[in-house]
Amino acid sequence: MPFSSRERLRFVIGVAILLCFIAFSGCTQPLIPSPEPVSTTSAPVVTTRAPVTRTVTTIATPTMPSYLAYSSPQYEFSISYPVGWTKQENVGTNVVVFTSPTTGSFSDVPATMKIAVDTDNTLSLEQYKTAQLTKRQNLDNYNMIYDQAYKGNGFSGWKVAYTANQGFLTKWVEVYAIRGSTAYTVAYSSKEDKYAGYVVQMDAMFKSFQLTS
Repeated sequence: MPFSSRERLRFVIGVAILLCFIAFSGCTQPLIPSPEPVSTTSAPVVTTRAPVTRTVTTIATPTMPSYLAYSSPQYEFSISYPVGWTKQENVGTNVVVFTSPTTGSFSDVPATMKIAVDTDNTLSLEQYKTAQLTKRQNLDNYNMIYDQAYKGNGFSGWKVAYTANQGFLTKWVEVYAIRGSTAYTVAYSSKEDKYAGYVVQMDAMFKSFQLTS
């Protein structure tokens, strides 16, 4: 059935309105922004180490005293003694006596190193040692510490240590040596409670003692 002019006009207008509506709807849809890319790169981790403190402990080394040389051509021996110690020759039955300083921390009673020589000895080393210790047993409060063979500087001898009372407790260390008809007694003594303060010097003196020709 053919449309009238008015109906055809209405149809065209309706189609135009519909097309405009469809076009308008497509243009007004909200725009959804694309999500921003997420970085997968981790930030660098900075590790801070606390500074290491190192403590250095310095151990003091004991000062070694200087030594002087002494020799006796007549009795054929030599020994070294600490600088500052006094030396006296021909004191009683002793060829020489060395005495520690009388000032300082050990000045109340000085230490001594005495060397006695017997040029008319007829005893063996064992007999001589026994004879000397028999004399020492008469000392007040005598107490033997040790009694042993000793290898000296170029000689074989005997070494003993003991304590006794001489108004105060005294410690003795003695070395006996024999060559031919000559007997040697090298005797150290000090107050027993001061003994440790002289050990370095005493050992050095004993080690330096030797028989010469």
